[in-house]
Amino acid sequence: MENKETDLTDEELEAIAGSMNESAGKIINASGNSSAVSHDLTMEDSALGFNQAAVDLVNERFARQVRMGLIEVLRTTPKIGIEKVQIKTFREAFGSLAAPLAISTFRMDPLRGMSLIIIDPKIIFSTLDSFFGGFGRSVDELAATRIFTPTEDTIINLLLNILLGSLKEAWAPIISVDFQRVSQEINPAFVQIADDADSMLVSKFSFDLEGEKEEGYIQIIQPFSLLKPIRDLLRSRVVTTEEETEQTIRWTKDLHDACEEIPLEVKVKVSDFELSFGELRSLSVGQILPIELYELAEVEIHGSTAFKGKVGEYDGKAAVELKTTKTDEFE
Repeated sequence: MENKETDLTDEELEAIAGSMNESAGKIINASGNSSAVSHDLTMEDSALGFNQAAVDLVNERFARQVRMGLIEVLRTTPKIGIEKVQIKTFREAFGSLAAPLAISTFRMDPLRGMSLIIIDPKIIFSTLDSFFGGFGRSVDELAATRIFTPTEDTIINLLLNILLGSLKEAWAPIISVDFQRVSQEINPAFVQIADDADSMLVSKFSFDLEGEKEEGYIQIIQPFSLLKPIRDLLRSRVVTTEEETEQTIRWTKDLHDACEEIPLEVKVKVSDFELSFGELRSLSVGQILPIELYELAEVEIHGSTAFKGKVGEYDGKAAVELKTTKTDEFE
């Protein structure tokens, strides 16, 4: 194909290309007054395909398991707050993190992909103090170049064993998974399990051992693509506590009772016939149309045939006796 010559200069061509790139980045219908919808085909679909409340329930189970695990190990009752799971890009998830942190990379077999557990140093030192008989006090701000001592690494491993075991129990009602630790890092700048624009599920838990002043956090960061293969499993019900089970049963009963009150339009179709357009035009008032009745009348509910029955009389009124469904006979 021949290149067509143009009278435009190189500067003018660059200006045109720049304006096209700028217009491509603009959002269509920014005012919201138009029916036009903006779509970016280069962006990853962030729709999970299931209710995010399913992951929130997993996080609630995880927090309870962690609390019980720390009670057994530290003989103390920590307070754990749970934030709603969020979807962020990898860059956004790591944008506010600063060293030093206990960042552990792990696999969630049989799912494909790497995940992260991030432990705030305040939790590590609070656990360390409690482990050796203290009151769970933490330390002040640490230098970015500070590394963890062997004793602190032991506490980190202890916490990770509790966290990964709790995650396994939390996911058990949905899928049986095994967690394998891959590596550990202190500086978030050296951690890269996904591209900066990749979507990540971020679960954050506030963690309080002392109960008054010392509070840190634990974050679990998982690739959005990790949970895509188990969308159908996450749509199913997540079993939690007996109290939640009773609430679910009561809610289901109330919903069922409400559905019982919905009015439905039922019609009995006893015949049909065909007319040409000419015959339709020739119809006049009082004219009799011969029809053939069905052997079994069709009972329609909102336009769909649900039963077939015999038309007759009951208690002095016209009635239909249900004989069959569309496919099966009633016993």
